[in-house]
Amino acid sequence: MKKALNSLEFLVVQEIFMSGTAKFANVVLPGASFFEKSGTFTNGERRVQRVNEVIPPLAGTKTDGQIVVDIMNRMGIPQPDYTPDGVLAEIARVVPFFKGAVWEKLGDNGKQWPIQEGCIGTEILHTDTFKRGLGKFHFFAFKESREIVQHHGEFPFILTTGRVLEHYNCGTMTRRTGNARIVTEDVLAIHPADAAKKQITTGDLVRIFSARGEVRIHAKVSDEVKPGILYTTFHFPEHLVNVVTSSECDEDTMCPEYKVVAVDVERVNAPVEKKAAQPETVAAK
Repeated sequence: MKKALNSLEFLVVQEIFMSGTAKFANVVLPGASFFEKSGTFTNGERRVQRVNEVIPPLAGTKTDGQIVVDIMNRMGIPQPDYTPDGVLAEIARVVPFFKGAVWEKLGDNGKQWPIQEGCIGTEILHTDTFKRGLGKFHFFAFKESREIVQHHGEFPFILTTGRVLEHYNCGTMTRRTGNARIVTEDVLAIHPADAAKKQITTGDLVRIFSARGEVRIHAKVSDEVKPGILYTTFHFPEHLVNVVTSSECDEDTMCPEYKVVAVDVERVNAPVEKKAAQPETVAAK
C-alpha cells in the first residue's frame, strides 16, 4: 500500500484526523464527524436510520456531502448545496429498494428496505418466497484456501487478524481516547502448547513471518486461541501486520483474506523497550 500511494502523481484524502493514509496526500480535505452532520445509516438489518446533527461542523471543516458538491461545482458541474433529504431523494430515484424513502417519514426507528411508496418499510423480507425457491438450500463444496495450499508446508501456523473491544480498525479515533490507556499495543496471542515448543513466554518480542514479509510484536500466551492458530490486531501502526498478509480475496465478495495467513513465529532474543503508540496530532489553525 505504501508503494502504491507513493507512486501516485496526486492524492486527495478526505478525513477528520490526520491518519496514516492522509500523510501521503497532496491535499487533505477536513471533513465532519457523524456528530456534526445529518444523514442516514443503513445497517445489516436493512434498516435505514436517520442521523441528526448534534453540533455544527468545526470551523474550516465541511460535511462529506458538501465537500463533494463543492468539488463538482468547481469542476463545472452545477450542484445545489448538500442536504440530507436531497441526497436521500436522489438515492430513492436510482435504487429500487429505496424508492419510497422520504427523509421526513423515516421516524425515530427508521424503515427497512425494500421501502414502498409512502415510506412503508418491509419488516420481514421473505414471507412467501425465497430468491432461490421456497425451502431450498444450496450447498457448496469446501475449497481450501490457496494461501494454505501454497504456503502452509513452509509456514505451519495460521495467523488470523481482528479487533478488540477497546479499539476500532487502525485506531485513528480510539487511540485519541482513554481506551489507549487500557489497550496500549497490539500483541500476538499464541496457544501455551505452541509457545512451549517455540520457547516463547508472555511479553517476549517475537517475529512472525510469511512468504511476503515479517513483523515484530510482543507475545501473549493464551488458551483463547487453538493450537496452530495465532491471533493479533491491527490497531497500532508501528506493527503493520498486513505486511505478512496475502493478496488472496474471497471469490464472491473480493474481501481480502485476512483471516487465513500461513506464517511461522520465533522469539527474538534482543530485548526491546515497550512503548505505547500515540495518535498523530495536527495543530489547529
